[in-house]
Amino acid sequence: MLGALISVVLSAGPAAGTYILEGGYGTLVLAPKTFKLNSVGGNAHICELEGTWSGDKALATGDLGPDDACRIKLEKTSEGVRVTPLDDEKCRVWCGVRATFDGHYLTPPKGCSASEVKKARDGFKKAYDAKKYPDALALLTPVLSSCGKVLDRFEVLWIRNDLAIAQHHAGDDAACLKALEPTGDLRFLSDEDAAGGEPAYEEILKRLGKATRTNAKRCGFVEPKK
Repeated sequence: MLGALISVVLSAGPAAGTYILEGGYGTLVLAPKTFKLNSVGGNAHICELEGTWSGDKALATGDLGPDDACRIKLEKTSEGVRVTPLDDEKCRVWCGVRATFDGHYLTPPKGCSASEVKKARDGFKKAYDAKKYPDALALLTPVLSSCGKVLDRFEVLWIRNDLAIAQHHAGDDAACLKALEPTGDLRFLSDEDAAGGEPAYEEILKRLGKATRTNAKRCGFVEPKK
């Protein structure tokens, strides 16, 4: 009896809900019986799956027959759901060449859902435009500190730039430079170099690079000597 109970506990799957792939690279939505999963990889290659799930197993079928379905393990963790394809060959057809969907999908912390982050960023802009820089910083700083694991890399970079320029106007260039330090080479790379090897993201990386260079210089950043 005890052995059967342990087996049931170990095979118990996650709860229904919305989970974010660590790094903001995808979303797993578990409805009561069905699921949808989307993820993005290098150069905007994507995975898109949908199907049914129960316990710790999911089956992505779409228009495919059951023999060609992608079987997936859904392992409940303390932070969310670890997703693992059980048949790499059959699961690869759901993804672009540079994309994968396996990984740790996290339960968004409080204040870190897409709607909550948007609300905080909108509030920041309103306070910033009103030149209420301490208020603006108070609204957006918790997003970066609490939500970093579930935000995509571009949103993190934009938030760092928003915080940096607000800190500059608040008279704290040291904090501005600290906020931009994790942006690395974007502080001085040219538009062409900033785009790297991902043509699909060229425009956004150019805009981010320009914003980061401008804000870093305002705060006293000195480009390293070559």
